[in-house]
Amino acid sequence: MGGCVVSVMELQNIFSLVQYRDFEARRDYGVINERISADEADRSGVFRCARLTDAQHTECYNWYDGPNVLQRLSTICRERADQHAMAYRDVEKVAKESKTDDHGRTREWEVTYLRNPTYITYGEVWTRLVGFGRGLVELGLKKGSRVALYEETRWEWLVTMLGTWTQEMCGVTVYANLGEDALLYALKEAACEVLVCNGKSVGKLLALMAKSGVHDATIIYLDELPANVDTTSHRVIAWAEVLATGLRSTAPYTVPDDNDAEVLIMYTSGTTGNPKGVVHTIGAVTQGALGLDDRLTDLIGKEENETYIAYLPAAHIFEFTCENIMLLRGVLICFGNPRTLTDASAKPCGDLQAFNPFFFIGVPRIFETMKKAVEAKLPPVGTLQRQVFDHAYQSRLAALKDGKDTPYWNAKVFSVPRGLLGSKVRGICCGGAPLSDKTQEWMNVVFGHLVAQGYGMTESVCNAAVQRSGELKCEVGQLLRGVEARLLDTEYYKHTDTPHPRGELLLRGRFVFKGYYRQPEMTADAMLPGGWLRTGDVGEIDAQTGQLRIIGRVKALAKNVLGEYIALESLEALYCECAIVAPNGICVLVHPQRPFIAALVLTDEHKAMEFARLHRIDGAAWPAILTNPHFNKAVVAELAEVGRRAGKKPFELLKRVRILSDEWTPENNLVTASMKVRRSEIDKHYADVIAELFEEEA
Repeated sequence: MGGCVVSVMELQNIFSLVQYRDFEARRDYGVINERISADEADRSGVFRCARLTDAQHTECYNWYDGPNVLQRLSTICRERADQHAMAYRDVEKVAKESKTDDHGRTREWEVTYLRNPTYITYGEVWTRLVGFGRGLVELGLKKGSRVALYEETRWEWLVTMLGTWTQEMCGVTVYANLGEDALLYALKEAACEVLVCNGKSVGKLLALMAKSGVHDATIIYLDELPANVDTTSHRVIAWAEVLATGLRSTAPYTVPDDNDAEVLIMYTSGTTGNPKGVVHTIGAVTQGALGLDDRLTDLIGKEENETYIAYLPAAHIFEFTCENIMLLRGVLICFGNPRTLTDASAKPCGDLQAFNPFFFIGVPRIFETMKKAVEAKLPPVGTLQRQVFDHAYQSRLAALKDGKDTPYWNAKVFSVPRGLLGSKVRGICCGGAPLSDKTQEWMNVVFGHLVAQGYGMTESVCNAAVQRSGELKCEVGQLLRGVEARLLDTEYYKHTDTPHPRGELLLRGRFVFKGYYRQPEMTADAMLPGGWLRTGDVGEIDAQTGQLRIIGRVKALAKNVLGEYIALESLEALYCECAIVAPNGICVLVHPQRPFIAALVLTDEHKAMEFARLHRIDGAAWPAILTNPHFNKAVVAELAEVGRRAGKKPFELLKRVRILSDEWTPENNLVTASMKVRRSEIDKHYADVIAELFEEEA
């Protein structure tokens, strides 16, 4: 019976197939990056975006010298004074609630209750950012002062940053989840006179600052200050009070016209050592925003009444650049939170439903979480509904590869998960880290909007490459206009490699940072003569299509006893597709004297018990299941099968794993703020476990 139903539905799908215009456009476009100069002894020639004349490249190159972000914003705020620029929802309360899923399991959830949106016009944005800058002057700050921001993404964060620029000050950003040690390091190194943070953090930060000898910084806090906080050691003042003082002030302000002025020090984590302060000029910030907006317009065009959800950390260059782009486009920026994106954890509805964005950005962890959330609600295997879904998935995937769209399946099967993103999304972009092939394929099929993967760095204001619309493969695609790239030979990758040249990716353009704050040696290591930025990433450029792929890190290779090089990050992205693995919850291990590889795998109770049920492993409860030999054997087999399906060589298939219920967070120093594994810390933390995994040959 089920087969008949599926067959009838497939016929309906076949009759409804239409050409996918984006695929046709991509096919007709042809080569997307082209070499414009000859190779040199140790590096490739220079690559640029295809179909770009020298005159057009020069035009893009000179964006740096034109009106900067603040000059452009002042014009927009004047011209659109009464148009909504920002929106946010205040939290009414946070409550613990029990929910029962489709499989009868009851779990306790934290649900955030949100009020109706509050709107801020473009005119009010300008008034407030100028007012906040004046408020800083009234506190005694002067030109060149540095103001640190240590807070989650919200409208006040952006107003604070832009407000410092109106007084020729410099904003210093630190990820909220980089941790207090990184914050103190930044405060000291950059000699920040002001720290903007949340009221709930003030007590802890005051104690840390006093203990660490940071006595002169003023704390400006957002929201409420807890009643029992002793503020006698430092000057502590409410953000709203600084703004109110500034709104009454007549202190002069400026819209900077020196595009070489240093306005941003963005602290970013490394996999080793202290955080690095990436210094940018206002010209570079502008160049980066215009370069990325140019590709965004190419992907999804421009329409009136667009909305955008800002929820990733504003202290991350990806989010900060996108927020600048949206302001310059005249878009309504709606401030949300990763915890309140969907209806599952927010009432009366999630941010996506409340604000209905036209464009959605995310990092792999967000998309992998979405994928697993939808999969968790699918009908059980063996039911008719699941049979229909699985068939529709494969049918739509085949159609996409053939350049066709599937209106029938879109409406009958995929409409519910697509509703998670709202009804107006025209494009999705992923950055921050590589998205796995499987997750990108799943997003393309189920959510219906082809995910454009992008590649950039804090040091390049997010500029490098973004896929063109119509791409299905897991690549970063086409260089942005105004970007030049080349491949530098490394020990293992050469620009003469066949069939495709490979090497460390170098970038050049006016988006490139000034350097690492007070780190001249580190800056010298990152820059090569001629203005070339060393990314530390290994790139590969397809010899036929010009597609750029990022295939690993220069320093993220390990050699086994066979002399084979293992690309750790590539394998981790692949094995993370396995249902047992928590997002970013795997660390591949290589031993120089063993011919096999192993891994540490993070999971949780739901994933582990569901895996045990599907594999008919009985008699073990959580967390004892983690040490069950039958369970471990099944996990190894599942992971190895994932590798085999991806065409991995035998030495790239996992042979041993240790399954853990631990958490890897920036706070415990096992991952960076961008959730990249700190391998040296993992090696130390799990030294005994790793030794056991490699105790004898498998």
